[in-house]
This record gives sequence, C-alpha cells and structure tokens, in this order.
Amino acid sequence: MRSGGADYRDAARLEHMMRGVSRLNGLKAGLERSMLREGDDKSELVLYNLQLIGEAANNVSEAICAAHPEIDFKGWAGLRHRLVHDYANIDFDIVWNALVNDLPVLEKVLAPLVASLPDVPPPPDNLKDFL
Repeated sequence: MRSGGADYRDAARLEHMMRGVSRLNGLKAGLERSMLREGDDKSELVLYNLQLIGEAANNVSEAICAAHPEIDFKGWAGLRHRLVHDYANIDFDIVWNALVNDLPVLEKVLAPLVASLPDVPPPPDNLKDFL
C-alpha cells in the first residue's frame, strides 16, 4: 500500500477495484472450475480483472487501508503479484476460490464504500502541457 493521505487517487483506485468486481461477476456467470485453463480467452479475462483489482488494492493509501480493515487490500495485492510474477505456475484452484469465495466478500464491503465516495475531480485544464 502507498503512504500518504486519502485523496482523489484513492477514490479512483477503489472505483477500479469495483469495476473489476463487476466485470468478474459477469464473467463468472455460467463458469465452472473445470472451464478455467491457461490460454482460454475467458480465463485470461478473469486473470486480467483479478490483476486489476490487485494492482488497484496495492496503490490505495495506508490511510484508506487503516480506515477499512474489512477489505483485504494486502491479500488482493498478493494475488495480483502471484498472477503476474509467477504466471507460469498459476493455480486455478486459487483463482476459483478467489472468484467464488473472496470476490463476493469484497463486493459486499467495497460497493457501499465506492457509492459513498465523492466524484473524482476532472483533470486540470493544463494537463496537455504535461503530456
């Protein structure tokens, strides 16, 4: 988790996590454990969205992590690290467990938090000067 106070980046990261949860909910409809396998398009979409959740979880501030101990930010970030850095040895039983057991828990605690967030501010007018 990143140090520093909560700011608009935290809101964006939490929204990214929720977007990943929503996508995974759509992907897991009709999905069975036996359908997850390396190289399969749907499996790769599942893995991508788990990585997205983990990357966003890894980048929320320590303040948000401390304020929301009910969200396992460290666990989701750890899953992302395993999927990305040990990609040749993905254990699809762990992926399946994350989908059917951990994802509903995350959604239950994350959805009200995201719903209560202030809107992310628009980029500054002079953003093009920095690109």
